[in-house]
Amino acid sequence: ATRISGTSCLKSTTKEDETVKTETKDGSVVFYDDFLDPENPTGVVCARGVCVLPDDDDIECDVSLPEDCEPTIVDKVLNSYLGPRLLLGFASILYGTNFPLGALMNESLPPSAATSARMLLASLALSPFLFKLEGKLAPTALLCGCFTALGYITQSLALVDISPAKVSFIGAAVVLVCPALEVLINKKDMSIRNQPQIWLAATLCIIGVGVLELYDPTGATPISEVFSQIGTGDFLAFLQAVGFGTSFFITERMMTEVPGQALPITAVQVSVSALLCMIWCIADGWIGTAGSESYGLPMMLFDSSLQMAAAAVLWTGLMTTALNRFVETTALGKMKSAEASVILATEPLWAALFAALWLSTDFGANDYIGGALIVAACLATSLQKDDFNGFFELLGDGGDDDESPKSLPSEKSFE
Repeated sequence: ATRISGTSCLKSTTKEDETVKTETKDGSVVFYDDFLDPENPTGVVCARGVCVLPDDDDIECDVSLPEDCEPTIVDKVLNSYLGPRLLLGFASILYGTNFPLGALMNESLPPSAATSARMLLASLALSPFLFKLEGKLAPTALLCGCFTALGYITQSLALVDISPAKVSFIGAAVVLVCPALEVLINKKDMSIRNQPQIWLAATLCIIGVGVLELYDPTGATPISEVFSQIGTGDFLAFLQAVGFGTSFFITERMMTEVPGQALPITAVQVSVSALLCMIWCIADGWIGTAGSESYGLPMMLFDSSLQMAAAAVLWTGLMTTALNRFVETTALGKMKSAEASVILATEPLWAALFAALWLSTDFGANDYIGGALIVAACLATSLQKDDFNGFFELLGDGGDDDESPKSLPSEKSFE
């Protein structure tokens, strides 16, 4: 079964229509992806376009030196139950700051300049990992970087026209993009009987986006003109979901085939994005105009009128784009994919909160209802196929039959 988080595709594994499983030392079941690696019998943990190897709690040390076997404070935190979950929650909060800060940057800088500076900083921070990429992944990583750039560019442009919270909520439409790619590219069976959680998530997402876009809580918009409320910013926000959703889909295929490549692949993605954003800056026409010398790095850091925008560029480039990938890869190996998907599904809520605090964004009933439905769609992707057996029994289906592979947990237990 293929499951997707708020901004990622989560995968279980089948091979020749048969479920592949392995019993771990604690009796849980591990599923692999379509790329079965005999040297990797423990599978991988995937969320938000990142796949990592499961990280056991054991600490390697030299028994002849007992003092070396004493776990550090970092080890104790990461190997605790709450530690990695709080760390991933912190990553979700950081991601939520991207949207209001993106709007703040666009108030002082051309969107192309702000996005280019952000990607340049991220690419410099991750450059040590750039040449650690497995050679066979290079062509796919470059293609993936183009879709990543599409996501960042359309996100920046959408923030010019619509609120940060709305851009974030519409961006969660990756729950529609990833299953569509599974059908079109992987030719997977996405029938409601085999993938009920995908259909539930898609339904909630479509209704949520519809309420967000079409419902006017004031009643001032006639029904005949309801579709006139959809503008360019809304289209760009959905195109953002297409870009990031495709990027997550491709990234997880690469990382599942060659685990441990999260940071090198990210380095390629942001480097390609930086290159394409530089081309965007040239095409945008502001280079060479009066005052444009302060729109690029490092000059913007020394322009007093751009202090807020420069701080936002530094934060989004170094913290939420580069550092956050370290945080994710560290936390993901310590928990289940289903748990990770639920934690990361809170990103739009944080984006809305920061937009309200920093930009005094007002929310209407359509924002609350539509946003809640979209977040519910993200949470629905963490469900298992077996969770719907009662529903199918009510319909007279009777649950799983003997000819269908059983839906079991798709990740290793780390408790």
